Amino acid sequence: MAEGIQHFIRCLAAALAVFASPLMAADGKQLYRWVDANGQVHYGDRVPASEAKQGRESLKNGVVTKVIPRELTGAELEREKARQAAAKVAAEARQQRIAHDKYLLQSFASVADLQDARETRLASLDGRITLAAKAVEDNEKTLADLRARAGSKPPEGPLKAQIETFEGSLIDNLQAVRKLREERTATAARYTADIERFKGLRAGTIQQGD
Repeated sequence: MAEGIQHFIRCLAAALAVFASPLMAADGKQLYRWVDANGQVHYGDRVPASEAKQGRESLKNGVVTKVIPRELTGAELEREKARQAAAKVAAEARQQRIAHDKYLLQSFASVADLQDARETRLASLDGRITLAAKAVEDNEKTLADLRARAGSKPPEGPLKAQIETFEGSLIDNLQAVRKLREERTATAARYTADIERFKGLRAGTIQQGD
C-alpha cells in the first residue's frame, strides 16, 4: 500500500512539474528545464554549475525556444571527430567518383574506345620499358668492361670514377624499369575497372558517384 502511494506521489509531482513550467514562465522570464543524472526534471532561471554539462531546454512563456544538448564526454568527442573525418573522406571520395564518371561518359563513346585507349597507353609504356631495359643492359656491359680493365686490383683514379658513375646510372635505370613495370600493371588494372564501370554507367546499373 505504501509503495502504491509513493508511486502516485511521484507521478503527481512529475505531472505538476510539466504543467507548472508554462505558469512559471508566464511572466516572460527566461527559464531552463533540465534532467539530472538521476532522471529528475528541474526548472530554474539559471542552471547550477554542477548541472552545467547536462542537456537543457530554454523556455519563455512556456515555449521551448532553444535546445542545448549535453556536453559530450572526451570519448564521445573523439568518436564524433572520427565520424566527421570519415564522413568527410567518404564525401570527397564520392565527388572524385562523380568527376571520374563524367570523364568516362564524356570522353568515350563505347567500350571499344576505352579498349583502344588502354592499348595505346600500354604500348607507350612498353616502349619506355624496352628503352629502360636496354639502358640497363648497356650499363651492365660497360661496367663489365671497366671492371675487367681494373683486373683484380681495386680501381683508382679516372677508372674508379667511371665505374662509380656507371654504377649509379645502373641503379637509376633499374629503378626506372621497376617503376615503369609497376605503372603498367596499375594502368592495366585501372582500365579494366574503368571498362566495367563504363558498362555499368551506360546500362544504368551504376549511378554516378556510387
